[in-house]
Amino acid sequence: MVDDLAGLPAVVTGSSRGLGRAFAQAVAQAGAHVVVNGTDPDATQAVVDAITSEGGTAIPCVGSVTDAAFCAQLIETCVEEFGGIGLLVNNAGVTRDRSLTRMSVEEFDEVVAVHLRGTWACGAAAARAMRKSGGSIVNVTSGAGLFGTFGQANYAAAKAGIIGLSRVMDLELARHGIRVNTLAPVARTNMTAVFDTGTVAHRLPFPPPETVAPLVTYLASDAGRHLHGQVLSFDGTELSVWSHPAATSTWTQTGGWTIEAFGAALTPETMQHPNPDRWGSGIVAG
Repeated sequence: MVDDLAGLPAVVTGSSRGLGRAFAQAVAQAGAHVVVNGTDPDATQAVVDAITSEGGTAIPCVGSVTDAAFCAQLIETCVEEFGGIGLLVNNAGVTRDRSLTRMSVEEFDEVVAVHLRGTWACGAAAARAMRKSGGSIVNVTSGAGLFGTFGQANYAAAKAGIIGLSRVMDLELARHGIRVNTLAPVARTNMTAVFDTGTVAHRLPFPPPETVAPLVTYLASDAGRHLHGQVLSFDGTELSVWSHPAATSTWTQTGGWTIEAFGAALTPETMQHPNPDRWGSGIVAG
């Protein structure tokens, strides 16, 4: 067993399946002591059993990150069982895909609650526990949050919100030695199964989650200690650093702006157009 993270207390939300399971297993293989989280007791215990059968250390903590009180309990479980917390991976998520005008309030709120509020609640609880020791927080976003995806207004809004939240977390927590990074992973999971059976398809085959998980191990390790406030995407082969927001064009009118001045500045040539990466551009109508 690689001991890059030997004894590191870790929490991975939504780790009973898919990417979360791969993240939990990867950091456990590197020596971390992991709290596995999910809403299904049997699935959560199955991941714990898989980790321990390979010589790793893991315990279950079943509950939903939509409950802020549970998020505090989740972090406290790690502190009580493993003596602290050095890594939090905010991975828990759901999708309720529907076009903008047909989406219900419940479908919008549920997705935002799991992804965005769950990331905030778990992140805040972990930050309070990490203040004296430092640590790493990895917030999971998506290409949908970077460039949008048809039929995912709720998911894209939540994932874009996670990027903004992560920037604030990094600004506030860096002085405590807490590094916050955001990862947009690409992998075959239940969420991407829509491209197999839905009204949309994808030109590229999705890689297995295990190929993406090593980046989380790196971000939690001493080797990745210099990284904070970054937005990364990774599909197991292609790794990208995404730019921080920056103005592409700026004009100054000291005498005030007129309708004509707006028109002269905001020409089609100066506008920014959607520019998804190879995964976003690979989505096609079914």
